[in-house]
Amino acid sequence: MGESGQTAPTTTDPARYFPVSARPYRMTVGLSAFGTDFGNGARDGQYFQRDRDAEHYRRAKAAVPLGRYRVLDGDDERRACHAAVLAWMAATLRREHPELLDASEPSYASIAQVVQEDFAVVRRGPHGRDEAIAVFVAFPSGWRPETIAGAGFKQIHGPVPGFAENDPAIASMLASMIERGPYVRFVWTITADDHLDHHPEEGRREAWRDGGDGWLRVERQVTVPFPAVGASLFLIRTYLYPFAMLGSEQRDTLAYALARMPAEIASYKGLNESARRIAERLRNS
Repeated sequence: MGESGQTAPTTTDPARYFPVSARPYRMTVGLSAFGTDFGNGARDGQYFQRDRDAEHYRRAKAAVPLGRYRVLDGDDERRACHAAVLAWMAATLRREHPELLDASEPSYASIAQVVQEDFAVVRRGPHGRDEAIAVFVAFPSGWRPETIAGAGFKQIHGPVPGFAENDPAIASMLASMIERGPYVRFVWTITADDHLDHHPEEGRREAWRDGGDGWLRVERQVTVPFPAVGASLFLIRTYLYPFAMLGSEQRDTLAYALARMPAEIASYKGLNESARRIAERLRNS
């Protein structure tokens, strides 16, 4: 990668995803086979998607405090995981976007500068204990990524209503991430701004205002297995779609989903009573 991390611009529009269902919202795993075509053709088969917003993402990442990133490498097993994951990331980028890499030895930090995705590495250690051993998340959706280094899957997802509530379910999810796949899943919420970084202290998040704009915030999450070293790479790409970009059927579906969102999930997403008011606005737009 060059010293500035900048590469030639692209005119490709961002991929479009609309994972909203009219069914009541539930926090589920919802894994699909990686490469499933969601309407974006060949780009749905790319691990690292690059589009015309790449420079915007690069600048947003450059504004993130470096202390938010974490790497744990205090033993040979962790170092073996990092070596396997970094080799895969470098090889994949050279195949998908060779212009992003130079001849230098890639690192998590250097890769994070030039891709639009965030990422984390989870390792399953002795006695089945799992831990996050690398965390490079610049664009959290209201949580603190710097706190999860060394934490297990259950601890990380503890605040999420109805998700990973028992040990067998957690073990099954980890097995899917580490031993099978790759998989892709999506999560969504709505926001009153188009800021990528929603860290509770260091990011920016606007309050909902009557008559203000709104955005559908979608995360494309990809799990890449490394069974030989008992690890998984977790890629997170954040997309922001203004409500004005949505078609009338999509607005109706989003309104229906918001109106029927369980209270505990709306609270977790920071919507509270806003969800129903926003749903009514979408219906009437």
